[in-house]
Amino acid sequence: MDLSLAEPEGIRILRAGRIRTMARPGEPATAEALAVAGDRVVATGRLADLRDDFGRRPEIDLGDGCVVPGFVDAHLHLTMAARQAAGVDLSPDVVADEPALAEALRGAAAVTTAGEWVMASRYDHMRTTSGRVLDRAALDRIVGEHPVLLVHIGAHWGVANSKALELAGLTDDTPDPSGGLLGRDGDGRLNGVLHEQALFDLAYPSLAQRGRIVPEPGLRSLLLGLDTASDAFLSAGITSVGDAMVGPDELRLLQQARSRGRLRLRVNALITHPHLDHLVAAGITDGFGDDWLRIGGIKAFVDGAVAGRTCWVSEPFEGTHDHGIAVVEPDQLHELVRKVHAAGLRVAVHANGDKAIELLLDAVHSAQRAFPEVGTRHRIEHCSVVTDQIVARIAELKMIPVPFAGYVYFHGDSLEGWYGSDRLERMFAHGQMLAAGIPVAGSSDYPCGPYEPLIGVQSCVTRRSRSGRVLGPSQRIDVEQAMRLFGTGAAFAAGEQSVKGRLAPGFLADLAVLDRDPFEVPPDEIGAIGVRQTWVGGRPAWDTNQPRHAAASAPTHD
Repeated sequence: MDLSLAEPEGIRILRAGRIRTMARPGEPATAEALAVAGDRVVATGRLADLRDDFGRRPEIDLGDGCVVPGFVDAHLHLTMAARQAAGVDLSPDVVADEPALAEALRGAAAVTTAGEWVMASRYDHMRTTSGRVLDRAALDRIVGEHPVLLVHIGAHWGVANSKALELAGLTDDTPDPSGGLLGRDGDGRLNGVLHEQALFDLAYPSLAQRGRIVPEPGLRSLLLGLDTASDAFLSAGITSVGDAMVGPDELRLLQQARSRGRLRLRVNALITHPHLDHLVAAGITDGFGDDWLRIGGIKAFVDGAVAGRTCWVSEPFEGTHDHGIAVVEPDQLHELVRKVHAAGLRVAVHANGDKAIELLLDAVHSAQRAFPEVGTRHRIEHCSVVTDQIVARIAELKMIPVPFAGYVYFHGDSLEGWYGSDRLERMFAHGQMLAAGIPVAGSSDYPCGPYEPLIGVQSCVTRRSRSGRVLGPSQRIDVEQAMRLFGTGAAFAAGEQSVKGRLAPGFLADLAVLDRDPFEVPPDEIGAIGVRQTWVGGRPAWDTNQPRHAAASAPTHD
């Protein structure tokens, strides 16, 4: 396809084999063509009718595939992915076993200046080291001369070698940080495993309590990482993302990308809670920004991770007495939610386990009673383990859950052994919450899960793991419901449901061209559907024949 065909001004007609408009009930569900002016859809319908209505206009043939609205992922980590692109990728599909992991780390160390950090991400101990967690001694044997930090795929714990612990000022006598744990061996010595805030202090500057420890990559490296991440997300048909952990560094990166013409995805930024007071002082309220970069809420945490087995649950993990980790005190959470609500901002709080969700619901209920005139609807990020009572309270408080869409497929084979089949019927409860009339958003939480929305759709429809095991079948939903999770559902969570998630007049002309119709393939094949093209704002942003954006090689300065 000639990428110069789509001019930014004037009306163009886009035609395709089939267009799924994802319209409201009672409106046409399919169309032959779209009329687009600038970055908006102005009409949909039969090609002949649009030709009659608009006269002779440029026409662009999108081929015989199926066009759908561009996917909206309510919660992933764009700027984290940009930072991780500068490090070592330990994804199980890249690094299959421990020898391959060691080779990858040694290879990175060999090209790293002496004494500088080797950063690695997406380590999956269940699939790469057979369930055994690497510790500092293992990392020291692999790379001892460089500080090494290895972040688990769940992003809530990691492992540091001895050099990294030394540079971080962590010793056997160091107490656990507030909201975190330092792993120790049987003799009480640090074993290098860092949970929650102990990891955040090293890996995530926007959440660090101790100041910067690991140097930030230069701007050039981060922009190249942003290009790499954007290519991946656009290649999956994603046009809008909720970047779920944005501090000043991350916001500056997004602003720099936009000023240089390199912000290719629309971003709803969730600002990390330590920076709340600055926003309140500036009078910034929910939705500050525009269609490309906006502030969509305040990100905070109650507990740990599902895949990291640190979420806060009422029933212990299978075969243990472990109930997970609460990372905030109740009074701290109540104060934070009250302040956010009173300011007209939206909270977007990470709460996985049922105990964590209950505490968040209590805090939101208290804030709403204190300031009933504020109508902002708040979010529960992940909302993984629920009960009937929790679902009823979510509906009553008009909250918006943002559960993992692809976790049954991606992590399911590990989850049953940790949570049990009975509890899995109450996890990622898309079916139960939609049946209760609750708006539910689709999310991947990448890099913690697969970013491809169609894998998430398949997972929600089939509830099958990679190995084909069915987990929590009562929570299955149909294809239309699952597609809407990544459309108006995710848009609603950002307050953008009037412009995203449909191909209808007045909506943004963001779309994906698929090689098959997800409504017509066997459910187990939805995740394998290919994306041919992705358009953002009425212009092509990615094409299967042109996977690398030209701006990726543009000159930049650190």
